[in-house]
Amino acid sequence: MQYLSTTDYVIIVASLIVQIAVGLYFTKKGSADMDAFFLSGRSLTWYIAGVSMIATSFAADTPLWVTNLVRVHGIHYIWQFWAPLIGSALAVVYFGRKWRRMAFVTDVEFMEARYVGRSAKVLRAWAGASGALIICPLISAWVIKAMETIMRETMGLPPGYQVPVTMAVVATALLMCGFSGLFGVVYTDFIQFLLATGGTVLLAWMAVQEVGGLDALVMKLQQAPQWPGKDLRIAPEIGNMAGQMSFWNALGYFGFLWVGVALSGGYQAQRLLASKDAAQASYAQLLHTIVYYAFMAWPWIIVALCSVVLLPELDVADQSAAYPRMIVMVLPVGLRGLLVVALLCAFISTISTLFNWGSSYLVNDVYRRFINPDATEKNYVQIGRAATLLMAVGGASISLMADDIQTLLGLFFVVSSAGIVPGVLRWLWWRLNGRAELVTVIFGWTITLLLLVFKVFDAPMAALLNLPEGVAFSSDENLLGARMFFVVALVGIVSVAASYLSAPEDMEHLKKFLLRARPFAFGWRPVIAVLGQPYSTGEPPGRTLVSWVLATISVTALLFGTGKLLLGPRWFGVCLLLVGLVTLVMTIRRIRQDCAGDHEEPDFLREVEALDAKQAQEKARDQRA
Repeated sequence: MQYLSTTDYVIIVASLIVQIAVGLYFTKKGSADMDAFFLSGRSLTWYIAGVSMIATSFAADTPLWVTNLVRVHGIHYIWQFWAPLIGSALAVVYFGRKWRRMAFVTDVEFMEARYVGRSAKVLRAWAGASGALIICPLISAWVIKAMETIMRETMGLPPGYQVPVTMAVVATALLMCGFSGLFGVVYTDFIQFLLATGGTVLLAWMAVQEVGGLDALVMKLQQAPQWPGKDLRIAPEIGNMAGQMSFWNALGYFGFLWVGVALSGGYQAQRLLASKDAAQASYAQLLHTIVYYAFMAWPWIIVALCSVVLLPELDVADQSAAYPRMIVMVLPVGLRGLLVVALLCAFISTISTLFNWGSSYLVNDVYRRFINPDATEKNYVQIGRAATLLMAVGGASISLMADDIQTLLGLFFVVSSAGIVPGVLRWLWWRLNGRAELVTVIFGWTITLLLLVFKVFDAPMAALLNLPEGVAFSSDENLLGARMFFVVALVGIVSVAASYLSAPEDMEHLKKFLLRARPFAFGWRPVIAVLGQPYSTGEPPGRTLVSWVLATISVTALLFGTGKLLLGPRWFGVCLLLVGLVTLVMTIRRIRQDCAGDHEEPDFLREVEALDAKQAQEKARDQRA
């Protein structure tokens, strides 16, 4: 094996210095106040916000994860990466603009906009604290894990260097985001996106040349004796045979995995809330959806396919190590350093977003809301920087304890599935109340811990599903979707039952939420009946459904079209790309129509003020009487 040379290290250090300088340039601007530190002053255009979302999603772990799945199973097995495109398309035509119109600082503020009273406060505090101290470090951990693997493989370091390498990559990310806030994150994201994308495309092109061209690659893969993906199938293959996606995982990926993406919470909501207006938010989400799901994975897939030919007997337990080994195998001196820079850019863009997003929860939804609501803006920024350091320590610690990326991803999928049902019902059903959701949160976390940590359901589920001996319900790879379904079903039952067993939210509070969020009318009839004014959703369900279908067809056609253009038959790929472009134009036209006038003051602000004035008059009249 060859490793990085002095020239490569010079290139890496020089590029990092430039990026750190760009981040530090925005220190003063990002430190002005909390809105600047966490939302860039709500000034982002669609292309800056969209590219930042792409760069954040393109983490250092993603090429390694995709490589592992392709080498072990084949192209058709990476639908756990592609399946969320269904939800991302819905975010384009509905949820993305909804977040921007509501104009929160974080998506967790939604709790007190939707509910009222003590339960709303507890939910907001819990959502902010758990998001910052559990979810954010968990996501950070698999990104850090991947970057540590890349650095060890390209530098030729033994596993004993895991701790110092992890500390080094985390310290680099902290320098990028700890001073300038979201301003520094999004503008360095733009540079990092160009470098990361260009680097991965270059590696794919060089790997194909090493194999002998695309046609030679296809021929050699079809003749690979032991590789299960030799048919080069792109569509998911569902069944019980080796290399096929199990029925349970298909249910998990296509039934549940995309819902969280559609709801657009977390760091996705942060970019949408930081956009100039709702139209810019929708276009940013569209740019992210098309580029990330239709095109971004193909250079990684091509490198993984080439590694099947060039590294057929890779003697490591984790096949994701093939990706960094391809860097030092096919690239000459200088270009290896450039490729490591590309992956470092992918890492930094993701991890800096996670650190900034997690700290926004601690500052806005815990510290400012419940501990020190009257502090200065300077104090909030200082607490944000301290919280950023806390995020880094938590993510690094989890990454050192985890065995591999896939283990962390599986854990995250199950943990996040507990929030699917209440997340949907908040928007679609007026009867869900804060007390019911609080019961649901406690129940969901309890069930998840009993399932994953204490494994109390292994024996009964083995009997119920007639599992073979030695197959554990709590950890088997092919039962990931079954675990997700188990949590979703139980949490859903408890959500509905607890809602009916407790009183609904105050009707006046629900009226304000209705005017602010503009959900579909069919789940809010009792509130609309007492609203006292005409109600319009802004996006009728039928029109939203058509727009969702068009956006989904567009990204799916572009995805398959790109794959067929690379691997054949190419005429089919061209036809699919044309379908994708036509439906993309139709989607853009519908977004423009739906968001016309969104540069003006949101209607809900005037309507909520009018409702408050009316309620004050009625209260004063009642007191006089």
